[in-house]
Amino acid sequence: MGDFTKRVRDGEITGPLRRAFTKEKWTRAFGDAPAPDVTDHTTHDAGLAIHEKLGAIRAVLKLSSSDEISATTKLRAFLAIANYDFFVTRDKTTLAVEKFQAEREGGPEEVYAMEEMAGVKLSLPGGFEFLPNEVVESLVDGIELPIRVVLQAKPSLAGNPRMNQIQWTEVAHELNLGILYRFTEDVWDDCLWNSYRMVEKGRIKVFLPQDADVIRAYRIGLARRTSLWTAFAIMATQFQQEALARGSRLRVREVCGIERQGKRQIIKVSRHGDSTEIIEELTVLRAHATEPYYGELLEERLETLQGLTLSALIDAWTVLSRAAHVLVQSIGDKHARNLGDDRAHTWLPEYVPTLQVDALVNALAAAAGIKRPQGRRIVEFFTFRGEPGQEVWAQPLVPVGPDTVAPIFAAVVSPNLRRLVDVWMRQAGVDLGRRGAAFEAHIRKLVVEAIGRSKLLSPASTCIKDDYTFRPPDSREEQIDLVFSIGNTVFVAEAKCILEPTDAKGIAMHRKTVMGAAEQALRKAKALKDHRAAFMADVKRLGMDLTEGFKIVPLVVVSTSTHVGIPAKEVSVIDEYILGRFLDGELEDIAYQPMAPSSSKRSKTIFYSTAAEAEERAQAYFGSPPQMKRFIDGIRGRVVPIYAANESDWPGYIVTMECVAGGVPLSLQEQANSAIDSDPDAPTADEGQAGQRDQGAPSSQGA
Repeated sequence: MGDFTKRVRDGEITGPLRRAFTKEKWTRAFGDAPAPDVTDHTTHDAGLAIHEKLGAIRAVLKLSSSDEISATTKLRAFLAIANYDFFVTRDKTTLAVEKFQAEREGGPEEVYAMEEMAGVKLSLPGGFEFLPNEVVESLVDGIELPIRVVLQAKPSLAGNPRMNQIQWTEVAHELNLGILYRFTEDVWDDCLWNSYRMVEKGRIKVFLPQDADVIRAYRIGLARRTSLWTAFAIMATQFQQEALARGSRLRVREVCGIERQGKRQIIKVSRHGDSTEIIEELTVLRAHATEPYYGELLEERLETLQGLTLSALIDAWTVLSRAAHVLVQSIGDKHARNLGDDRAHTWLPEYVPTLQVDALVNALAAAAGIKRPQGRRIVEFFTFRGEPGQEVWAQPLVPVGPDTVAPIFAAVVSPNLRRLVDVWMRQAGVDLGRRGAAFEAHIRKLVVEAIGRSKLLSPASTCIKDDYTFRPPDSREEQIDLVFSIGNTVFVAEAKCILEPTDAKGIAMHRKTVMGAAEQALRKAKALKDHRAAFMADVKRLGMDLTEGFKIVPLVVVSTSTHVGIPAKEVSVIDEYILGRFLDGELEDIAYQPMAPSSSKRSKTIFYSTAAEAEERAQAYFGSPPQMKRFIDGIRGRVVPIYAANESDWPGYIVTMECVAGGVPLSLQEQANSAIDSDPDAPTADEGQAGQRDQGAPSSQGA
């Protein structure tokens, strides 16, 4: 990387995403750079192309910047189109899943059905296919631009909307332009941060990756995160239903209806003990979003939120999301009829139902016990005003009147709540660095407890319970997050609590952190190797007995799914699940039967049968976790179009990857392989794979 690209990354040279960018300044800065390298040339050329496309998009935008239509009318129009597209996406997804299930009816049950089904795509105009969640995410990302444009002048939202002024084809076109704008910004960040190179073929521009591990690490992590969530949801739902059957109550009460009493809106809240499947699913989602090591952070009163806690925010979000589900259901009853009616102007406005702020405040008090002054602050916190640092995912309510808001269904019905908790922490001014020490302590506790309950490992393994600092006699001291031994092998781990990346720059920052952690782990491992006698003597006082020939293995343990299973500088990158399963000595697969959990089929993969085997196999396991193989094998190339904003704009493509994990559980693969090895007439692996398709109960992997 040359000086020019470095200065663009550091913000010293204005890039194409900023309004202050001009071709003249960009070219002059490039010309002044000393000895530009290949990366600098790529950055320069891509910057000009991105600036051209963003300018073309801005030139086409009309409705959002129009002075002839009121702000409340424009906002409702954009919300109506986005919410309508949410319903269309849901309908297409239902049909695609039904087709998937029909095609696999009668196939074997022992496969990862839910994960294979997660790879189902929707065909969109233009001949390209996209995952349902990609379409939903694009709706949220795309609507942010026009809404931000409308709100940037802080307009009055008084007066009645005049929806008869709206040309709905123009609204739909502007939403698509917003999606294209956001996507183009991500393409630029891939060029600047993730080593993408632009190749021109006439008017067409193709963006190619130069570092495949960047994309592999992210896409594999994305697929595995979905897998982990599926497993968690299945087991947590069963646990919750059993608890409710014993008389337990949910933390947040059910929202059971929304009605009007004159001009006043009432959000009805059910009595304690009443619940539906939706509120139970939201409660499970809340449990998944709050990491076990977040304890104190969740209950700490935050000055920036005037004494509110993150826990109160999550409770309030649960109420808000449940209210949005009620609105979705009310519109869904009419949606099927609307599809056959070409008079869109008569029914599209119905897709932007509003909520009165007072009604929401009262609902928060009734459902979650949040006092009204605090509830009003929470509603304002969740309202998107287009302010710096806000995003539609985290602020899914849009102001459409002086005292009314409207939800963006795609953002509030089923988002990545775990990520939102991290975003809310940042927005509330929480020092995210504080999560680091909590995560490190959590990982050490996990290892200590796993070794303690293992009959095989406990006699031959030790974990230092606290943060450990090694002070060699003639060198710098080294603080080590996690030190544990199995036999005469010492594992030196650098633990990193990182935000799960969701965009191109985030992916780059995540990889930078992981690579830095690998360097730290290698340096600390070397310090131990160079001072073996001193280390042996020091850890002996902590209960770790080693002999002179002890082996040292560096590790990186991350809090995210991204990069797990992809080594960094030849250092294994794992998470708590990969680590925990090995210390438990086994991996359990469950072919879960939702209607009869007790009849669910279980199969196990045993990693070792003695402590000596555990020591011998540990490094290879961490280097290539067997439960990650199906994700790594599920990686495939993909080409995504970059559409032209108008006739004079350039079209293009970006080459990326996707991951579709599925197939047979690890334990059954081993059984099949054993049968193949012992039967000379058995079919080859490729032939055997042809029949591994599903249709039935999902398998939930325990890692």
